[in-house]
Amino acid sequence: MKIICSGMPKTGTKTLSHALRILGYTVYDVEEQFTELGDQLLKACNEGCSTEEFRAMFANVDSATDIPACTFWEEIYKAFPDAKIIHTERESVDEWIVSYEKQMWRARRNLLFMVLLALTPTGRKFFTFAFNTWCRVQFCLPYRFLYQKITYINTMLPKLRYREHNSRVHEIAPKDRTLFFKLQDGWEPLCKFLDVPVPSEPFPHRNKGGKIIDEFLAESVLFRRIQNELKVVVGCFVAMTAIGVLLCLC
Repeated sequence: MKIICSGMPKTGTKTLSHALRILGYTVYDVEEQFTELGDQLLKACNEGCSTEEFRAMFANVDSATDIPACTFWEEIYKAFPDAKIIHTERESVDEWIVSYEKQMWRARRNLLFMVLLALTPTGRKFFTFAFNTWCRVQFCLPYRFLYQKITYINTMLPKLRYREHNSRVHEIAPKDRTLFFKLQDGWEPLCKFLDVPVPSEPFPHRNKGGKIIDEFLAESVLFRRIQNELKVVVGCFVAMTAIGVLLCLC
C-alpha cells in the first residue's frame, strides 16, 4: 500500500480513484474491496482485524478509496507506515449531507439496482457487504436503513460521524505525509505530493450528482455478473412456471 485515501464517501472518492488509476496506480474502490477482500473486510467490520491482517489484505495494491478502507485508515497506516495519506472532504458538512442523501435517493429509486440486490446471490452478498460497511460501521445507522424511506433518514448521525472522522484525520495524520486535497485544484498538488509527472489529459470528474449507480449498471464488471445472474434466475422462474402449467393441463 502506497497511498491511503481517508476521505469518506461523497467527498470525491470516485474522482480520486479514477485520477490515481490514470497516474498508473492500482486502486481498490468499493467494487474491488468487495470482490477481492469482501470476507476479510466484513471480519474487520464485525470482529476487528490485527495489523498483520490489514498488511496481508492490502500488500498487493497501491491504494484503496471509499468504504470500508477509509474507515480503517488508521489501522492501515499502522500496517504501512511509509504510505502517504490523501484526505478529501466537502466545504461543509451541510454540503456533504445533501450529496449523501441524493446518492441514497438515487439508489432507492433505481428499480433495476434494487431488484439485482434482492434477487441474485452476488447481489445479496453485495448488499450484506454494503449495509455492514456503509450503514453500521461507516455511519452508525441501523441495518435496515437502505429499505427505509429517504424522508426518514436521521441526518444527525451521519453528520456527527463525518465530523468525527475528519477531525481525527486532521488531529493525528502525520502532516509531512498527508495531502488535504481539494479536487478543484486538479493535477498539480496531487502529482507534486506523489512525485509523479502531470498527465496531459484533463483532471477527471466522476459520480457527478450521484450518478454512480447508473455507471455501475452500465460499466461495472461486478454488476454485469449480477445482471447475468438475474437472467438465470428469471429463466429458471419462467421454465418452472411453464412446467407447472403443463402439469396442470395434463
